[in-house]
Amino acid sequence: MDVQSLLKKENIIPDPLNDQFFLTDDISIKKLIDLADLRDKDVVLEIGTGIGNITRELAKKSGKVIAFEIDERFKPLLTDLPKNVDLRFEDAWEYVKLHGKSFKKREYNKVVANIPYSFAEKFLHNLTFLIYDKVILVLPQSLVKKIEVNPIFGSFFKVEEKLKIDKNKFYPVPRTNSVIINLIKLPDAIATKNLSLFLRQHLYQYEYVKTKNSLREGLIKYTWLTKSKRLTKKEAKKILEKSGIDKNLLEKKPDNPEIYQETEKLELN
Repeated sequence: MDVQSLLKKENIIPDPLNDQFFLTDDISIKKLIDLADLRDKDVVLEIGTGIGNITRELAKKSGKVIAFEIDERFKPLLTDLPKNVDLRFEDAWEYVKLHGKSFKKREYNKVVANIPYSFAEKFLHNLTFLIYDKVILVLPQSLVKKIEVNPIFGSFFKVEEKLKIDKNKFYPVPRTNSVIINLIKLPDAIATKNLSLFLRQHLYQYEYVKTKNSLREGLIKYTWLTKSKRLTKKEAKKILEKSGIDKNLLEKKPDNPEIYQETEKLELN
């Protein structure tokens, strides 16, 4: 697809400041779709429909595509989308924030998108507690590296880099190369009896609570869920005291990445 000519015909000048970089390489788009392993039963969320070249391919393989595009200049290019595409010209955040950390609602089971870069990080936070089957995204290489070392994201996801995409395969050309990633949810911490992972996730879920209180309650909850044993607050407090975790960290809210690493020090008898 000659994206540049298509946009020129409609007098649309892409806005790089709003992350309007369109993937033009058919091979990369095919890889993106193939990785999603789409079936007729799947409902796919796409954020950043743009010219619709990815949307059309998603529609061929899935039962339904919920597609968001905030820029109404692209309407003339999207009038012929397949009938199984639910196209919404609005800010996707108002929709996705209802399907994440606080709510596990499932209107879609897969996410496939060349997601706007400025939207990507907050969307990943949104995905932490969401139940889903597949998340396949095109992200800038710099953001992928950030995800891989981020203690919060590392408490929920494993990032598989599937295909590197040269920046010249986008129009306009962004400043950085991109990567197609498979965002894999980590195994359930209770089922695998992974105390440290459970506590890291608990800290993030209750990020507005002092760290010592969150860890104490997390220890109590974990013990009950894995051993059907009631741990008292006094007993949980003693475990914290013996752990050697910095008291200054315990008195603060868990906004310091260091506390996520410190959970490794906590052990149950």
